[in-house]
Amino acid sequence: MMRNGPKRKILPVLFCLFLLALFVVLGLMWDKRDDSQAVVSTGSAFVMDTFVDQKWEGTDSAEAVEAVFQTLQDFENRISAYRSDSEISNINRNAGVSFVQVSESTFSLLSRAKEFCAASDGLFDITIGPLTDLWNITGDQPKVPDQAEIEEALALVCAEDLLLREEDHAVMLRRAGQKLNLGGMAKGAAGAEALETAKAYGVQSGYLSIGGNIFTIGTKEDGSAYRFGIRDPRGDASEYIGIVELTDTTMATSGDYERYFMADGVRYHHILDPHTGFPGDSDLMSVSVICEDGAMADFLSTTLFLAGREKAMEYAQEESFDFILIDKEKRVYLSDGIRPYFTPNDEAEGYVFVNGS
Repeated sequence: MMRNGPKRKILPVLFCLFLLALFVVLGLMWDKRDDSQAVVSTGSAFVMDTFVDQKWEGTDSAEAVEAVFQTLQDFENRISAYRSDSEISNINRNAGVSFVQVSESTFSLLSRAKEFCAASDGLFDITIGPLTDLWNITGDQPKVPDQAEIEEALALVCAEDLLLREEDHAVMLRRAGQKLNLGGMAKGAAGAEALETAKAYGVQSGYLSIGGNIFTIGTKEDGSAYRFGIRDPRGDASEYIGIVELTDTTMATSGDYERYFMADGVRYHHILDPHTGFPGDSDLMSVSVICEDGAMADFLSTTLFLAGREKAMEYAQEESFDFILIDKEKRVYLSDGIRPYFTPNDEAEGYVFVNGS
């Protein structure tokens, strides 16, 4: 019996050492998990001619913020019609002259944009550049052009004149004077690229706002959805008509309040109708589209704003997206899918929620 004594003493000691090692390993794993959840990084900047805000959670969230800003800047350098060295400007300079080789990402974007144009019955047209330049609504000296100028610019607007050569990623506008301007979908497409950048840095939760277009990943740390205000189209930037909850999705908003100028008591906003050459004059003040595809959401919000409430609601029945429409009579219309995630602001003066909660 004396020979079994040391073994009986050693075994409890070994067991205690094993438990201690196990607790140390589990503690390290717990600390690592806590760190990945606790590291929150934010950033704000002026990119793509608008204000950009972002907030990400994750161990590499600070690096994600910087990388996202770089992604957006690179996108602007390629796509902006207002940068003389961009790929779009190079295409515009060679309109009616020759094909221009572009990057694979730009070619893919233009191919998709042309599909959007075909699906919009002419309400969305990325060859609207001559009209955009004529009105100069986003510039320092906007003006109301005369009818002759508008008709001259309108004659150059035709998405079918965008020629795409797949084999070498070359692009050309058929006629001299034609110009591309992707403003109607640029923020959505850029945001989609930025989300992929954030995810590449391990981000599993957070959001990005590009001039009011919202892109979300996951949920908040407590599992709840991210909440954003829907701006009052006739109020200031701090006033809202309701709150919408978003999880792993995108929301794009187009409205007559974003960029406009007043002339002789008339509001001229920046969303031009390719049919008339004038700013859109539908019965809507604001359109928000919610779906997983950033470029699609941006395209739809622009197109449906021009189409008007009735056509917008008809189109929504055929496609997979949700909407928040605000018409000029201050009536708010919600799609069935977004209604459970929308909370009206009872203090929003004069608004009637036609089919809201």
